[in-house]
Amino acid sequence: MSADEKILFIDYSRCIGCESCESACRFVHGQPRINMTRTVGGIMAPVYCRHCESASCVKGCTRGALMKAADGMVLLNPVLCAGCETKNCILACPFGGIFCTGLDDAVAKCDLCQHRRAMGMAPACVEICPCGAMHYVTRQESLALQTAEYEAAHRKVMEHVRPVLSPSPRKERG
Repeated sequence: MSADEKILFIDYSRCIGCESCESACRFVHGQPRINMTRTVGGIMAPVYCRHCESASCVKGCTRGALMKAADGMVLLNPVLCAGCETKNCILACPFGGIFCTGLDDAVAKCDLCQHRRAMGMAPACVEICPCGAMHYVTRQESLALQTAEYEAAHRKVMEHVRPVLSPSPRKERG
């Protein structure tokens, strides 16, 4: 990991669920690479790729369509993506950051606006966020943004994205 490797950090405690990030992403890419979800409690929150240091989606992709780039980004090569029936990449992502599109591209995920970054611009979602919930920062800088309010809100969203299911109680035979 490089010290200057940047990621997208969303403070769900500041997010107002306005969907501006998803709209900006749709405008820039033609289809969103960040998805809004509504939790059971009614919270609207963006779900996105965390560009994990040890990305399980990359390990789960049998076609080599997902790769870790030199700058730390997890990138999807749609030419290599076969939209396999197993959807291993989707299942492997603990954050729901890879999703089916229902379009020509089988799956989509955030690339942190790779083309915008090449021009020295921030990801579109970060620039459009009206409440300052989205940040394009280094992993180290993201640690300083993690408040108690962030932790509580993040936990609620993650419980929705990856619910912990308890096994059903077994009936005793009598």
